[in-house]
Amino acid sequence: MHHDLQNDTTKSSGWHMWFRLHTLDHRRVGGSRLIGTGTLAIIRAAFFAYTLAGWLLSVILDAKDGNMKGHFVYFTYLCYTGLLAYLAASLVHTVQVWRRGSPTLFVRMPKVLQLMHWLLFASALLYATIVSVMFWSLIYQASDYTSTKRKWVNASVHGTNIVIMWADMILGAMVFCAHWSHPLLLCFLMALYLSLAYINEAVNGWFAYGFINYKVHKALEVPIILGILVGTAVIYYLLYGLQVLLDRVLPPKHITDQSGLEYDDGDEQEDGYKLVSKP
Repeated sequence: MHHDLQNDTTKSSGWHMWFRLHTLDHRRVGGSRLIGTGTLAIIRAAFFAYTLAGWLLSVILDAKDGNMKGHFVYFTYLCYTGLLAYLAASLVHTVQVWRRGSPTLFVRMPKVLQLMHWLLFASALLYATIVSVMFWSLIYQASDYTSTKRKWVNASVHGTNIVIMWADMILGAMVFCAHWSHPLLLCFLMALYLSLAYINEAVNGWFAYGFINYKVHKALEVPIILGILVGTAVIYYLLYGLQVLLDRVLPPKHITDQSGLEYDDGDEQEDGYKLVSKP
């Protein structure tokens, strides 16, 4: 009989169930809606190489200008680092699916790492969308970017990031979790960042972003912060709705053709499933 490569619900308990880890189809980590796994691996490799180049150049330029102390105070660079981590992890899993026909590495990972990969995808896509929208609508000033290298880094961390993650969402097969625990955790991470921004102001005397400057906005600062957190949750579910639509219009190939995998009732591994080939 066929199996969705989800964790066995009878063997999942506690936080596994709370975060709905048992609902994640593991074939999604290397699956695709439109192209073969080999092609997806090549595209993700290109995405990773480009992002790594942008990340390294941003660090080198700030180190050269003596600005590394405040480099990771910016939400942009923290998110770009998370994007790089997701692309690296997804590339590893996609290559394995390409070469071995199944996501065995992901299947055998501890559940906490499986959850981290799921949340890493969600955070990379969600935060890239938020960063790009807020930067181009509220923050961008052409006079801030004078050199060609700075312009390229700016375009990478505020523009190419969202292009890469939206392309990954459409070409790949990963989806958000509909359960409120995931957006709640991502909103909590956003709140932690805002706390970091205020700590930075208290220690170093400057705000990373003007819209969180409580000295300017005064009584409006609390509604601004609440708006950011609510907006994060709203954008999360808008992206989730888009992914549901994509699944209906462009269902992942591994779901429609079962990818040559079936469930083996006789030799079940400790995580509730085994990968075997169809005859």
